[in-house]
Amino acid sequence: MPKVTDTYERAYEACGVIAARGLNPTVKTVAEFIGTNSPAIISPAIKDWKQSLAAESLRRLEIPEVPERLVESTIALWRLAIEEAQLTLAKEKSAMAEEKVQLNTLVGKSEAAYQAVQQDYAAYRERTERDADAWLARIGRLEAEKKQLESEHDQVQQALALARETNAALTGTLEENQRTQQRKQSEWEEKFDRDHAWHLTRIAEERERAKQEEVGKIARLEEALALSRQHVATLNGYLDTSATATGELRGELRAIKEEKTRLLKELETLHSQLTESLQQGFEKEKKLIEAVEEMDRQREELSHLQSLLTKKLEEVKNLKARLPLPKPSK
Repeated sequence: MPKVTDTYERAYEACGVIAARGLNPTVKTVAEFIGTNSPAIISPAIKDWKQSLAAESLRRLEIPEVPERLVESTIALWRLAIEEAQLTLAKEKSAMAEEKVQLNTLVGKSEAAYQAVQQDYAAYRERTERDADAWLARIGRLEAEKKQLESEHDQVQQALALARETNAALTGTLEENQRTQQRKQSEWEEKFDRDHAWHLTRIAEERERAKQEEVGKIARLEEALALSRQHVATLNGYLDTSATATGELRGELRAIKEEKTRLLKELETLHSQLTESLQQGFEKEKKLIEAVEEMDRQREELSHLQSLLTKKLEEVKNLKARLPLPKPSK
């Protein structure tokens, strides 16, 4: 039995009023009568009213005192009610059949959509599992790369610390080598100046002694002019040779000074190169060794030049010793 509401009660009462007017109560006439269009409530009310009217008519047919006209009217109304009910039932069956077809179609579509969703879900799940496996593998690789990078970072830090220690040691070594080189350079310059002064003094002394000897020789050579001229010529040749040797010596001294200047410039250049090389990592040790070897080579060249100077002085001395002395007059 439908739920009794105000609309249901008014629709139920309206059925009796409409029937009393000689009309058949329908959803349209009842809705117009009560002013509310609610078929879902009006239709059950009409159905209940007709069932109630039929039951009441049957009950009255059993009473003998009921007039025949009323009975006929009731039978006609009952037939109308039955026809209306059959018509409503046919409409409802047709509507239900159509709704059933629609529901079957909807169920088919729903099942197809469900199957499609299931397939999409299975494909999505399979793809998700593959992606998850790929991500897990990638995460594993990234973890391994991270560990390798951390290991390499530690190695780089250790190498950097070692390089800093080596840099400090090489810097100390370079400074010590520079101090040693400066000290040796000072010693070489002092020794060169002393040797140069000593050689100049010796040359001056030799000239003075030769001059004094020449004065004595002139007195003796006046007796033997021819011999004296020969000795004078020889002595002049000796003096020319000495002057030439002295000029060569001075030229060599200038060359030595120029070489010293060049070596000092090269030492400064090497120092600049070594300073820059200290910033280049492990290459600075190799360059420092090359610079030290270059300084040794230059020291050997300087020593060689000093040896050449000593040799030249010995040659001058030997040349002087080989010059013939004038024979004394008888």
